Amino acid sequence: MAIGDADGIQYEHALALFRALGGGKMGDIHGLPKSRLAILPGTTHIGMMYRMDWLVPMIDDFLNSDLKTTAPTF
Repeated sequence: MAIGDADGIQYEHALALFRALGGGKMGDIHGLPKSRLAILPGTTHIGMMYRMDWLVPMIDDFLNSDLKTTAPTF
């Protein structure tokens, strides 16, 4: 999920959805969630289309991810 920091969507609602999809846990202990949350700075919901230089690489990385959710080993 991606929202702008000046978006009409409240951060709390985006965070609740992110958590409902398994996000919001410490990845170093629990492993990475399959869901992701991005809050783009200086951006509105509609204005995100003008920040494709940020958004496309994030989407591309997400779609190409192997989604290994195991916690890293040190």
